[in-house]
Amino acid sequence: MSNEDRIKGWRNRRQERNYTVGAGVDAWRLDPAALFDPNSTPDVLFKPLVARLQGEPHDSVAARRAVYDVIHAELEAAVVSHDADEGLADFSRRRLRLIMRLLENDIRAGIDVYRPGYMPAKLVEEDQRLNAAHLRRVERRRAEAAQEARRHASRNDIALEVELAPAEAHDLAILRDRMRFLHAGHPEHRPDEGSGGLRTLFALFIHQLHVMHGESRLALVWALVGPVVLLTLISSLYFIMGTHFILGMDVPTFSLLGATTWIMFRQIIFRSSTAYVSARGLLNLPGVTPLMCAGVQAFLYGTVYLVVFGVLITAGHALNLITLPTNVAGFVLFVALMAGCGTAMGILVGAISTGWRFFLRVTPVIERFLQIFSSVFLVSEQLPEQLRPWVLWSPFAHGMQLLRSAYFESYTSQDASLSYFLTSLVFLAVVALAAQRLSRSSVQPM
Repeated sequence: MSNEDRIKGWRNRRQERNYTVGAGVDAWRLDPAALFDPNSTPDVLFKPLVARLQGEPHDSVAARRAVYDVIHAELEAAVVSHDADEGLADFSRRRLRLIMRLLENDIRAGIDVYRPGYMPAKLVEEDQRLNAAHLRRVERRRAEAAQEARRHASRNDIALEVELAPAEAHDLAILRDRMRFLHAGHPEHRPDEGSGGLRTLFALFIHQLHVMHGESRLALVWALVGPVVLLTLISSLYFIMGTHFILGMDVPTFSLLGATTWIMFRQIIFRSSTAYVSARGLLNLPGVTPLMCAGVQAFLYGTVYLVVFGVLITAGHALNLITLPTNVAGFVLFVALMAGCGTAMGILVGAISTGWRFFLRVTPVIERFLQIFSSVFLVSEQLPEQLRPWVLWSPFAHGMQLLRSAYFESYTSQDASLSYFLTSLVFLAVVALAAQRLSRSSVQPM
């Protein structure tokens, strides 16, 4: 634009009655206060852009592009000088690009964009859509920040402080004052070292008893029926083959020990791993950890199946079907050790499932595979020498055969190794504890 053109435009503006000195410059300027206001209208960018185009050469695309670049640079300078929020700055950039696109389309379509009251037809609709997308991005960033804060607090075992609304903060302050007043009226109680964890374990145990009672009473009935069905199946197979004793062990008792112990083992795995993964609702309670939830479930089902053993052995002996154990203490000890193996496996499965949820669906397949090689249906002494290593690699097979050795006076396993079984149990427990420690930060409270 030449000086003559500027002088001519100035004279034309002076002839208007409502002309004030500097009005043309003010129309060009961007208002930073309105630019970064989330409730502002598109006019904060649209009017300065149209005024700038009208005051500059705008006959060609290149000339208009130069004007667009200048106003975009001024917007970036306003972002830097006013230290605007990155989200609002990004929204203003998107709004400017939208206005430039719609304005350029109307100019190329031959519409008079400089007439008073002009506005692109789709500007309001598109700006509302842009504003809705901006609000969604803000909400997503807020949710991600809250999730990261919860993860940081859980990983570092620190209290999570949540910013409250002013009204809620005032109510919380009143509640704290009243709680302090109530606590001041009671003597200070300092529990002994370690008693808090025991009380938490006991409370969780009582809670799980109520949950078990409320879920389904048939579950406890099935704890009796399940072993009976499996021992009947195992016994029937041996009876069909004409076998009534296996290395001095009667078939019904042999089947009872294998079926009930393995059902206890698998129930502890499934229940404790599920409790570990789904413990998020209980983690808000003081002192509760996923490991504690899994341990309580394992202890509960181990206790239930000890009772199941007692009921089935007593009832079977009354019907002259089951023989009584020779070494009761040894039998109970090995049942408890097998329950410990199930607990370690359950914690390990739960820790892996925290990072890979699909692993819970794979666990039943792994359990069925282990069942084949864990002396549930037979003992290694029934197999030829060359096939025994296929069974004896499993520490659970050693545990099952040692359990039967403690139960029967006539059977002493020549293949089972107590040292191998205990070493494997300790190794499995260490691996499970290490895995749950690594995955602890991924289990977030609800």
